[in-house]
Amino acid sequence: MRILLKLNKRWFLYVILAIIIVSIAFPSLNSFSQLNRETSINPKTSGTIEYLNELWLENPTFEDPIEPTWFSNIIGDTSDVDTSTGTNQANMAILGEDFIFEVVADPPDGNWTAVNNPRFPRFPDSNFTDSAGLNVFHFWDEAESAGQTHNTPSVHWQRGFTMPVNMSDYIITSASVQATFNATVTVSPYSTGGIDCPGDPGDTPLQFSTGDYARFYVLISDPDNTYEYEIAYNQTINLGQDSPAVPSYPDTLMVPVPQEVLIAYLTAIFKENNFNFTITLGIDIYCEDNESGVDRDRWDSLIIRSLNFTFAYRKKIDQFTSVSWNQVGESISGPNKLIMGGNLQFEYKIDQNWTSSSPNSELRVLINNNLHTETIKLSTVTDSFQKAKIGGYDVTPLILKDVNISLSIQVYLADEFGLENLITVSITNATLLISYIETFTDVIPEPWIFTGLFIISVIGAGVLAAYLIAYQTYLKYPVPVRKVRKYRKSLSNDKTPGVGIVSQKTSFSRDYHQELKKTEKLLKGAPKNGKILRDKLLDKKEDLLPK
Repeated sequence: MRILLKLNKRWFLYVILAIIIVSIAFPSLNSFSQLNRETSINPKTSGTIEYLNELWLENPTFEDPIEPTWFSNIIGDTSDVDTSTGTNQANMAILGEDFIFEVVADPPDGNWTAVNNPRFPRFPDSNFTDSAGLNVFHFWDEAESAGQTHNTPSVHWQRGFTMPVNMSDYIITSASVQATFNATVTVSPYSTGGIDCPGDPGDTPLQFSTGDYARFYVLISDPDNTYEYEIAYNQTINLGQDSPAVPSYPDTLMVPVPQEVLIAYLTAIFKENNFNFTITLGIDIYCEDNESGVDRDRWDSLIIRSLNFTFAYRKKIDQFTSVSWNQVGESISGPNKLIMGGNLQFEYKIDQNWTSSSPNSELRVLINNNLHTETIKLSTVTDSFQKAKIGGYDVTPLILKDVNISLSIQVYLADEFGLENLITVSITNATLLISYIETFTDVIPEPWIFTGLFIISVIGAGVLAAYLIAYQTYLKYPVPVRKVRKYRKSLSNDKTPGVGIVSQKTSFSRDYHQELKKTEKLLKGAPKNGKILRDKLLDKKEDLLPK
């Protein structure tokens, strides 16, 4: 019953201490939770700084040196565009140019080389070059040993040409060919070489289909003759006619192909070879067997007198080519910064009217490689500096955080077209203004202060509880009482004490024998006396024991 009462008192004490701890810690915990809720709903800050219309680009007026703060970039054909700098301006040039290629052979000279015609490989009797031009003489006798193989002779004079530019970058805009020839033949009689042509009576039986004729022509081809085209020709019809007699042709023009056809031929050749092509001047002779066994044809003089071959070519600007001036600025980084706005302003001009061949080309703005929706058609640009937009472009949606903010002002060529002269677009006074807010929060947020107070309260309550328990169980007693209580506690312990408890008689006997052993060591030399003394001590022992 006594033990049960002590246990009840102890548990009652523990309950009281628990109530004290909770009463101390709960207000701090409650305040911490409440503040946490308020902070999560309405975070508190210590202040903000506004940065308004910050100048984000360096050297907006393009002072020398422009580079490397500003740098240029070309996308597409680098031969179509170029960049340069001027006083307080950056330039973007579209490299248009016009050229004329002309071959004038009046007359053709020794630069033309005679070669076989692969279709009719037999040369005429004679071919040569003199001050009159490229000459041919031929006499066909059906009775000769060469027979029919001698009645279709031909000769080609060729000359190769190399263009000063890569023609894949150019467009042929016009082309013409003008070539002249003259001819002299024997008209009659047939037996001495008369040329037979439609209308000649001839002898009976007459063998006649097309008659005798000479063909003069101009060919163009690539050096390997993969593509070969006839661009001018003249085939005689009545040369050698008997009545009225037509013994000769004076200087006569060959018939050219239409200009659009000639341009198409040249374009096809330059697709095969971008730099080189060949011109061929040719004369073919056809001697028909009009009088069986006795036909003779005499071509006294066939001459190519002149050639004038000309074409104009213009720089081809490739579609989607672009040229730009660019700058990379600083970034806006950090979760405590908020971008409020961005404004871009610049001025531009063009040195001459833009070509009508490219109505879709324009001036563009890109921020971080993202295209702004507003562009400027080059066809509307004037030759004096003007603002791109009154009030500037709103580029806020294109400005990104945590990346370097870059600007590109770009000339974009949206069409493939030919440009005959250089056109320059210039820009100046390019400013990018950015506004943002920077927010500052407490270094140690208020909820953490209350967390610290809560922890301190709990520790303090624990220390107080430990002290109260120690006081009730130990400290309130005097020191002697504490020792007695400690000893009494040890006696109630089930574990055997470290010090054994014996009777008084047993303890005295043990001490007596220990003293006796010491005495025997002193009396080893006189055992007899020692025995007598021991007996006396034993007798005395009985007297010393408590009664």
